[in-house]
Amino acid sequence: MKIKAIITIALIISAALMAARVSPGVNTEQFREGKYIHIDSMVIEFNKTDADVQIKYRLSPFAQVYMFMFGSKHLEPKIEEIFFDFENIEIQRIGINNALIHVKDISRQRDENYLHDSRELGMQPDVLTLVYPNGKRQTIEHAKATQDIFYI
Repeated sequence: MKIKAIITIALIISAALMAARVSPGVNTEQFREGKYIHIDSMVIEFNKTDADVQIKYRLSPFAQVYMFMFGSKHLEPKIEEIFFDFENIEIQRIGINNALIHVKDISRQRDENYLHDSRELGMQPDVLTLVYPNGKRQTIEHAKATQDIFYI
């Protein structure tokens, strides 16, 4: 019985990988160097000293199959790796192509103002968008880190 299950899983994975290789929508170049996730966009919404971060990403075909079979829990270490320079992150939701993270104490309060010191990112998003409490947005392409920021 175990052999049949293993063969069935192997066939499903092989079929998914073959379909992904043949389909025109997959760009395998973005998954080079052993990376199985590509970050399309990251939006950081500042709220006083905390922030909510929404990430949109694409997974390699093999990672999609793996996530389908075993769940998103195994993606958590990769998401945490993106925020290695941040001290207090809480992963709230991980989906097939997006994640929501809450970061506590991303900024510090000084009088009535808030200061955010630049933090390095573990992976470069194609587009990083910073959203300030007043609604103003700043967009940065291929950011390696957040910027030093001052907001009210």
